[in-house]
Amino acid sequence: MPRVPRLTATLACVLAGTVLLTGCGTPPELRPPPGVPVPTPSTPTGPPGADGSRPPVESTTPPTPGSPVPPTVTPSPTYGGFTAVNCAGNPSGAQVTDLLRRSPGLLRANATLRVLREPVCAGTWQYTVVEVTVPGRGGSPMQVVSTGRAASLILVTAGSDVCNAQVRATAPAGIRTLACDAGTPPLTGA
Repeated sequence: MPRVPRLTATLACVLAGTVLLTGCGTPPELRPPPGVPVPTPSTPTGPPGADGSRPPVESTTPPTPGSPVPPTVTPSPTYGGFTAVNCAGNPSGAQVTDLLRRSPGLLRANATLRVLREPVCAGTWQYTVVEVTVPGRGGSPMQVVSTGRAASLILVTAGSDVCNAQVRATAPAGIRTLACDAGTPPLTGA
């Protein structure tokens, strides 16, 4: 085979491979939801340091579609739900226990509830651990998975094993990890 056609064929293969790989962009699960600001470095504008350089300034300009997404500095419950973080009282443990009491057939009328682990959030989902005590029977931990806003929570599941099909298929990764991979809930914290 002559040298020029082989070189041309090789270059064509390399170019085709490059086009295919660069056309993929960032996978959808790694892109932030629309409207979520992503910190990106911008032009330095602070006072110059001893060496004459200026510190970078953070911007919250959303990325353009198809551009690489820089990693976030801190986990956020709205950043795709990859990490579950403290809900900071929205919802509160009391709102979750009220949800449990409103759920028909879940608790005995004389059961007392104590929050062992305050709600943690990932996206619009929450994970909470509550101790349920029935007089004469003692107490046991109950895991609670809920979704929605604090004022209108919806119970997804509650019990000693909350890793059901709905949680595995639709819960954000942060909640799924707690519900399915964490094992038995701890009896400490609140």
